[in-house]
Amino acid sequence: MAATVAVKGTIFVVRNWKQITIGIVFSLIFMAGLLVGVQSSQQEPLVNSNSPLGTANVPPNIAQWKGLVQEYTTKYGIPEYTDFLLAIMYQELGSSKTLDIMQSSESAGLPPNAIQDPVMSVNLGVQHFKSVLEQGQKAGVDFATIIQSYNFGSGYLNFVALNGGKHSVELAQAFSLSQSGKLGWRCSDWRAPYCYGDYTYVQKVMRNLMPTGMAVGGGDVSPLGEQAFNVIIAEAKKYIGWPYVWGGAQPSTGFDCSGFTQWTFAQAGIKLPRTAQEQYDISSKISPAEAKPGDFVFYTGTYETDKYITHIGIYMGNGIMFDSNGSGIGNHDINSPYWQSHLVGFGRVIH
Repeated sequence: MAATVAVKGTIFVVRNWKQITIGIVFSLIFMAGLLVGVQSSQQEPLVNSNSPLGTANVPPNIAQWKGLVQEYTTKYGIPEYTDFLLAIMYQELGSSKTLDIMQSSESAGLPPNAIQDPVMSVNLGVQHFKSVLEQGQKAGVDFATIIQSYNFGSGYLNFVALNGGKHSVELAQAFSLSQSGKLGWRCSDWRAPYCYGDYTYVQKVMRNLMPTGMAVGGGDVSPLGEQAFNVIIAEAKKYIGWPYVWGGAQPSTGFDCSGFTQWTFAQAGIKLPRTAQEQYDISSKISPAEAKPGDFVFYTGTYETDKYITHIGIYMGNGIMFDSNGSGIGNHDINSPYWQSHLVGFGRVIH
Protein backbone atom coordinates (compact mmCIF):
# COMPACT_ATOMS: atom_id res chain seq x y z
CA MET A 1 0.00 0.00 0.00
CA ALA A 2 1.14 3.54 -0.68
CA ALA A 3 2.34 5.86 2.00
CA THR A 4 0.08 8.86 1.39
CA VAL A 5 -3.44 7.96 2.52
CA ALA A 6 -6.29 9.17 4.65
CA VAL A 7 -7.34 6.52 7.12
CA LYS A 8 -10.74 7.50 8.43
CA GLY A 9 -12.17 6.54 11.79
CA THR A 10 -12.04 7.46 15.41
CA ILE A 11 -8.38 6.51 15.80
CA PHE A 12 -6.46 9.02 13.70
CA VAL A 13 -6.18 10.66 10.30
CA VAL A 14 -2.90 10.57 8.39
CA ARG A 15 -2.71 12.63 5.18
CA ASN A 16 1.04 12.76 4.73
CA TRP A 17 2.99 10.39 6.91
CA LYS A 18 6.24 12.19 6.20
CA GLN A 19 4.97 15.01 8.38
CA ILE A 20 4.51 12.74 11.38
CA THR A 21 7.23 10.83 13.10
CA ILE A 22 7.09 7.07 13.02
CA GLY A 23 7.27 6.91 16.79
CA ILE A 24 4.15 9.05 17.29
CA VAL A 25 2.14 7.13 14.69
CA PHE A 26 3.14 3.77 16.09
CA SER A 27 2.16 4.87 19.59
CA LEU A 28 -1.27 5.95 18.38
CA ILE A 29 -1.78 2.66 16.57
CA PHE A 30 -0.67 0.67 19.58
CA MET A 31 -3.11 2.46 21.88
CA ALA A 32 -5.88 2.04 19.31
CA GLY A 33 -5.15 -1.68 19.14
CA LEU A 34 -5.54 -1.98 22.91
CA LEU A 35 -8.89 -0.22 22.78
CA VAL A 36 -10.03 -2.34 19.86
CA GLY A 37 -9.08 -5.50 21.75
CA VAL A 38 -11.38 -4.49 24.61
CA GLN A 39 -14.20 -3.62 22.22
CA SER A 40 -13.77 -6.82 20.23
CA SER A 41 -14.52 -8.98 23.25
CA GLN A 42 -17.90 -7.25 23.48
CA GLN A 43 -18.87 -7.70 19.84
CA GLU A 44 -22.11 -9.41 18.92
CA PRO A 45 -21.85 -12.78 17.15
CA LEU A 46 -20.83 -12.50 13.51
CA VAL A 47 -23.60 -12.04 10.97
CA ASN A 48 -23.83 -13.63 7.56
CA SER A 49 -23.29 -11.35 4.59
CA ASN A 50 -23.61 -11.73 0.84
CA SER A 51 -20.72 -10.56 -1.30
CA PRO A 52 -21.66 -8.66 -4.48
CA LEU A 53 -18.21 -9.36 -5.90
CA GLY A 54 -17.85 -13.11 -5.41
CA THR A 55 -16.62 -15.64 -2.90
CA ALA A 56 -13.01 -15.53 -1.77
CA ASN A 57 -10.96 -18.19 -3.55
CA VAL A 58 -8.07 -18.27 -1.10
CA PRO A 59 -5.91 -20.90 0.66
CA PRO A 60 -6.41 -21.95 4.31
CA ASN A 61 -3.76 -19.55 5.65
CA ILE A 62 -5.94 -16.69 4.40
CA ALA A 63 -9.39 -18.21 4.93
CA GLN A 64 -8.65 -18.67 8.64
CA TRP A 65 -8.94 -14.90 9.11
CA LYS A 66 -12.45 -14.55 7.66
CA GLY A 67 -14.10 -14.25 11.08
CA LEU A 68 -11.75 -11.46 12.10
CA VAL A 69 -12.21 -9.60 8.82
CA GLN A 70 -15.98 -9.94 9.03
CA GLU A 71 -15.93 -8.59 12.57
CA TYR A 72 -14.33 -5.36 11.38
CA THR A 73 -16.25 -5.03 8.11
CA THR A 74 -19.40 -5.32 10.24
CA LYS A 75 -18.03 -2.80 12.74
CA TYR A 76 -17.37 -0.27 9.98
CA GLY A 77 -20.61 -0.89 8.10
CA ILE A 78 -19.29 -2.73 5.01
CA PRO A 79 -19.92 -6.45 5.75
CA GLU A 80 -20.62 -7.16 2.07
CA TYR A 81 -16.93 -6.61 1.36
CA THR A 82 -15.67 -9.37 3.68
CA ASP A 83 -14.81 -11.85 0.93
CA PHE A 84 -13.37 -9.11 -1.24
CA LEU A 85 -11.02 -8.06 1.55
CA LEU A 86 -9.88 -11.67 1.92
CA ALA A 87 -8.97 -11.51 -1.78
CA ILE A 88 -7.04 -8.30 -1.01
CA MET A 89 -5.35 -10.02 1.94
CA TYR A 90 -4.21 -12.93 -0.23
CA GLN A 91 -2.67 -10.55 -2.75
CA GLU A 92 -0.98 -8.57 0.02
CA LEU A 93 0.18 -11.54 2.09
CA GLY A 94 0.67 -14.50 -0.23
CA SER A 95 2.45 -17.21 1.73
CA SER A 96 4.27 -14.77 4.04
CA LYS A 97 4.28 -15.59 7.75
CA THR A 98 4.05 -11.96 8.87
CA LEU A 99 1.23 -11.07 11.25
CA ASP A 100 0.64 -7.80 9.44
CA ILE A 101 -1.93 -9.78 7.50
CA MET A 102 -3.39 -6.83 5.59
CA GLN A 103 -0.02 -5.12 5.17
CA SER A 104 -1.32 -2.06 7.00
CA SER A 105 2.02 -0.78 8.26
CA GLU A 106 2.89 1.27 5.20
CA SER A 107 -0.58 2.85 4.96
CA ALA A 108 -0.01 4.03 8.53
CA GLY A 109 3.38 5.51 7.64
CA LEU A 110 5.42 2.74 9.24
CA PRO A 111 8.13 0.49 7.82
CA PRO A 112 6.85 -2.70 6.16
CA ASN A 113 5.60 -5.29 8.68
CA ALA A 114 6.12 -3.00 11.67
CA ILE A 115 2.67 -4.03 12.88
CA GLN A 116 2.72 -7.60 14.17
CA ASP A 117 -0.77 -7.78 15.66
CA PRO A 118 -3.32 -9.30 13.23
CA VAL A 119 -6.22 -7.55 14.98
CA MET A 120 -4.56 -4.18 14.53
CA SER A 121 -3.63 -5.00 10.95
CA VAL A 122 -7.20 -5.92 10.01
CA ASN A 123 -8.67 -2.98 11.89
CA LEU A 124 -6.47 -0.50 10.00
CA GLY A 125 -6.78 -2.38 6.70
CA VAL A 126 -10.58 -2.30 6.77
CA GLN A 127 -10.53 1.39 7.68
CA HIS A 128 -8.12 2.09 4.82
CA PHE A 129 -10.35 0.27 2.34
CA LYS A 130 -13.48 2.04 3.58
CA SER A 131 -11.73 5.38 3.22
CA VAL A 132 -10.67 4.63 -0.35
CA LEU A 133 -14.16 3.25 -1.13
CA GLU A 134 -15.92 6.37 0.12
CA GLN A 135 -13.50 8.73 -1.60
CA GLY A 136 -13.78 6.79 -4.83
CA GLN A 137 -17.58 6.82 -4.77
CA LYS A 138 -17.54 10.55 -4.10
CA ALA A 139 -15.10 11.10 -6.99
CA GLY A 140 -17.31 9.06 -9.33
CA VAL A 141 -14.63 6.58 -10.42
CA ASP A 142 -15.21 2.91 -11.20
CA PHE A 143 -14.62 0.13 -8.69
CA ALA A 144 -11.43 -1.03 -10.41
CA THR A 145 -9.94 2.37 -9.57
CA ILE A 146 -10.90 1.87 -5.93
CA ILE A 147 -9.17 -1.52 -5.91
CA GLN A 148 -6.01 -0.10 -7.44
CA SER A 149 -6.08 2.75 -4.93
CA TYR A 150 -5.79 0.29 -2.06
CA ASN A 151 -2.32 -0.35 -3.46
CA PHE A 152 -1.45 3.09 -4.85
CA GLY A 153 -3.13 5.29 -2.24
CA SER A 154 -5.93 7.81 -2.62
CA GLY A 155 -3.93 9.98 -5.01
CA TYR A 156 -4.83 7.53 -7.77
CA LEU A 157 -8.54 8.27 -7.28
CA ASN A 158 -8.04 11.92 -8.22
CA PHE A 159 -5.69 10.98 -11.06
CA VAL A 160 -8.31 8.70 -12.66
CA ALA A 161 -11.15 11.15 -11.97
CA LEU A 162 -9.26 13.71 -14.07
CA ASN A 163 -8.63 11.14 -16.83
CA GLY A 164 -12.04 9.73 -17.68
CA GLY A 165 -13.05 8.11 -14.38
CA LYS A 166 -12.21 4.54 -15.40
CA HIS A 167 -9.15 2.52 -14.43
CA SER A 168 -6.93 1.03 -17.11
CA VAL A 169 -3.53 -0.60 -17.06
CA GLU A 170 -2.21 2.32 -19.08
CA LEU A 171 -3.42 4.87 -16.51
CA ALA A 172 -2.00 2.78 -13.67
CA GLN A 173 1.35 2.64 -15.44
CA ALA A 174 1.33 6.39 -16.00
CA PHE A 175 0.53 7.05 -12.34
CA SER A 176 3.24 4.64 -11.17
CA LEU A 177 5.80 6.31 -13.42
CA SER A 178 4.77 9.77 -12.21
CA GLN A 179 4.98 8.82 -8.54
CA SER A 180 8.32 7.06 -9.07
CA GLY A 181 9.66 10.26 -10.62
CA LYS A 182 8.50 12.33 -7.66
CA LEU A 183 10.31 9.95 -5.33
CA GLY A 184 13.45 10.00 -7.44
CA TRP A 185 13.11 6.35 -8.42
CA ARG A 186 14.17 5.11 -11.84
CA CYS A 187 11.32 3.19 -13.37
CA SER A 188 12.07 2.95 -17.06
CA ASP A 189 11.85 -0.83 -16.83
CA TRP A 190 8.60 -2.12 -15.29
CA ARG A 191 10.53 -4.97 -13.74
CA ALA A 192 12.63 -2.50 -11.77
CA PRO A 193 12.34 -2.96 -8.00
CA TYR A 194 11.65 0.73 -7.34
CA CYS A 195 8.57 1.28 -9.45
CA TYR A 196 5.74 2.76 -7.40
CA GLY A 197 3.17 0.13 -6.43
CA ASP A 198 1.85 -2.67 -8.65
CA TYR A 199 0.02 -1.46 -11.75
CA THR A 200 -1.50 -4.95 -12.28
CA TYR A 201 -2.99 -5.03 -8.78
CA VAL A 202 -6.63 -5.11 -9.95
CA GLN A 203 -6.26 -8.25 -12.04
CA LYS A 204 -4.35 -10.01 -9.28
CA VAL A 205 -6.95 -9.24 -6.62
CA MET A 206 -9.94 -10.18 -8.76
CA ARG A 207 -8.54 -13.57 -9.65
CA ASN A 208 -8.68 -14.36 -5.92
CA LEU A 209 -12.49 -14.28 -6.12
CA MET A 210 -14.83 -16.92 -7.47
CA PRO A 211 -17.61 -14.80 -8.97
CA THR A 212 -21.18 -15.53 -8.00
CA GLY A 213 -24.30 -14.21 -9.59
CA MET A 214 -27.59 -14.83 -11.29
CA ALA A 215 -28.25 -15.18 -14.95
CA VAL A 216 -28.64 -11.93 -16.87
CA GLY A 217 -31.97 -11.75 -18.66
CA GLY A 218 -34.31 -14.64 -19.36
CA GLY A 219 -33.55 -18.09 -20.65
CA ASP A 220 -32.52 -21.50 -19.41
CA VAL A 221 -29.34 -21.78 -17.33
CA SER A 222 -29.35 -25.55 -17.00
CA PRO A 223 -26.39 -27.43 -18.52
CA LEU A 224 -26.40 -27.66 -22.29
CA GLY A 225 -28.37 -30.57 -23.65
CA GLU A 226 -26.53 -33.39 -25.38
CA GLN A 227 -27.78 -32.36 -28.80
CA ALA A 228 -26.63 -28.74 -28.51
CA PHE A 229 -23.28 -29.78 -27.06
CA ASN A 230 -22.68 -32.27 -29.88
CA VAL A 231 -23.45 -29.63 -32.52
CA ILE A 232 -21.02 -27.17 -30.92
CA ILE A 233 -18.18 -29.67 -30.59
CA ALA A 234 -18.72 -31.10 -34.08
CA GLU A 235 -18.21 -27.59 -35.42
CA ALA A 236 -15.25 -26.95 -33.11
CA LYS A 237 -13.44 -30.09 -34.27
CA LYS A 238 -13.33 -28.76 -37.83
CA TYR A 239 -10.71 -26.25 -36.74
CA ILE A 240 -8.37 -28.38 -34.63
CA GLY A 241 -4.80 -27.33 -35.30
CA TRP A 242 -5.71 -23.93 -36.72
CA PRO A 243 -3.59 -21.09 -35.33
CA TYR A 244 -4.91 -18.47 -32.95
CA VAL A 245 -5.81 -15.26 -34.82
CA TRP A 246 -6.30 -12.05 -32.85
CA GLY A 247 -9.70 -10.57 -33.73
CA GLY A 248 -10.75 -13.61 -35.74
CA ALA A 249 -14.40 -14.64 -35.44
CA GLN A 250 -15.20 -16.82 -38.48
CA PRO A 251 -13.59 -19.51 -40.62
CA SER A 252 -12.55 -17.04 -43.31
CA THR A 253 -10.38 -15.13 -40.84
CA GLY A 254 -9.53 -17.73 -38.20
CA PHE A 255 -10.44 -17.41 -34.52
CA ASP A 256 -9.38 -15.85 -31.29
CA CYS A 257 -10.77 -17.36 -28.08
CA SER A 258 -14.09 -15.53 -27.89
CA GLY A 259 -14.57 -15.51 -31.66
CA PHE A 260 -14.28 -19.29 -31.50
CA THR A 261 -16.91 -19.67 -28.77
CA GLN A 262 -19.21 -17.18 -30.47
CA TRP A 263 -19.01 -19.01 -33.81
CA THR A 264 -19.36 -22.56 -32.50
CA PHE A 265 -22.25 -21.76 -30.15
CA ALA A 266 -24.04 -19.96 -32.98
CA GLN A 267 -24.21 -23.28 -34.85
CA ALA A 268 -26.45 -24.53 -32.04
CA GLY A 269 -28.61 -21.40 -32.18
CA ILE A 270 -27.02 -19.76 -29.12
CA LYS A 271 -26.12 -16.12 -29.69
CA LEU A 272 -23.16 -14.81 -27.70
CA PRO A 273 -21.64 -11.32 -27.53
CA ARG A 274 -18.23 -10.83 -29.11
CA THR A 275 -15.58 -10.57 -26.41
CA ALA A 276 -14.50 -12.86 -23.57
CA GLN A 277 -15.37 -10.14 -21.05
CA GLU A 278 -18.86 -9.75 -22.51
CA GLN A 279 -19.40 -13.51 -22.57
CA TYR A 280 -18.36 -13.63 -18.93
CA ASP A 281 -20.72 -10.78 -18.07
CA ILE A 282 -23.80 -12.53 -19.48
CA SER A 283 -22.95 -15.97 -18.06
CA SER A 284 -24.34 -17.43 -14.86
CA LYS A 285 -21.36 -18.06 -12.57
CA ILE A 286 -20.99 -21.60 -11.20
CA SER A 287 -18.56 -23.44 -8.94
CA PRO A 288 -16.01 -25.94 -10.30
CA ALA A 289 -18.06 -28.77 -8.79
CA GLU A 290 -21.08 -27.68 -10.87
CA ALA A 291 -19.20 -27.40 -14.17
CA LYS A 292 -20.48 -29.64 -16.98
CA PRO A 293 -19.43 -30.15 -20.60
CA GLY A 294 -20.54 -27.13 -22.59
CA ASP A 295 -19.95 -24.65 -19.78
CA PHE A 296 -17.35 -21.92 -20.04
CA VAL A 297 -14.03 -21.61 -18.22
CA PHE A 298 -12.68 -18.07 -17.78
CA TYR A 299 -9.19 -16.65 -17.27
CA THR A 300 -7.58 -13.34 -16.43
CA GLY A 301 -4.19 -11.75 -17.02
CA THR A 302 -3.24 -13.84 -20.06
CA TYR A 303 -2.27 -10.64 -21.83
CA GLU A 304 -2.03 -6.98 -20.88
CA THR A 305 -5.38 -5.19 -20.99
CA ASP A 306 -7.73 -3.24 -18.76
CA LYS A 307 -10.32 -6.03 -19.09
CA TYR A 308 -10.68 -8.48 -16.23
CA ILE A 309 -11.47 -11.51 -18.40
CA THR A 310 -8.85 -12.17 -21.07
CA HIS A 311 -9.52 -15.75 -22.17
CA ILE A 312 -12.41 -18.19 -22.51
CA GLY A 313 -12.65 -21.90 -23.30
CA ILE A 314 -15.40 -24.49 -23.67
CA TYR A 315 -15.28 -26.95 -20.79
CA MET A 316 -15.22 -30.57 -21.94
CA GLY A 317 -15.16 -32.25 -18.53
CA ASN A 318 -12.30 -34.11 -16.80
CA GLY A 319 -10.12 -31.00 -16.63
CA ILE A 320 -10.08 -30.36 -20.39
CA MET A 321 -11.18 -27.27 -22.32
CA PHE A 322 -11.62 -26.80 -26.07
CA ASP A 323 -10.33 -23.37 -27.03
CA SER A 324 -8.28 -21.17 -29.30
CA ASN A 325 -5.08 -19.99 -27.65
CA GLY A 326 -1.50 -19.25 -28.57
CA SER A 327 -0.73 -22.93 -29.13
CA GLY A 328 -3.61 -23.24 -31.58
CA ILE A 329 -7.17 -24.57 -31.54
CA GLY A 330 -7.83 -27.83 -29.74
CA ASN A 331 -8.17 -29.52 -26.37
CA HIS A 332 -6.02 -28.19 -23.53
CA ASP A 333 -5.44 -29.17 -19.91
CA ILE A 334 -6.89 -26.58 -17.51
CA ASN A 335 -4.86 -28.11 -14.66
CA SER A 336 -1.54 -27.11 -16.20
CA PRO A 337 0.43 -24.62 -14.07
CA TYR A 338 -0.08 -21.82 -16.59
CA TRP A 339 -3.85 -22.10 -16.83
CA GLN A 340 -4.27 -22.66 -13.11
CA SER A 341 -2.32 -19.47 -12.39
CA HIS A 342 -4.79 -17.45 -14.50
CA LEU A 343 -8.04 -19.24 -13.69
CA VAL A 344 -11.04 -17.13 -12.66
CA GLY A 345 -13.78 -19.74 -12.67
CA PHE A 346 -16.64 -21.31 -14.58
CA GLY A 347 -19.78 -19.93 -16.17
CA ARG A 348 -22.89 -21.31 -17.83
CA VAL A 349 -24.30 -19.90 -21.01
CA ILE A 350 -27.91 -18.76 -21.01
CA HIS A 351 -29.74 -20.59 -23.79
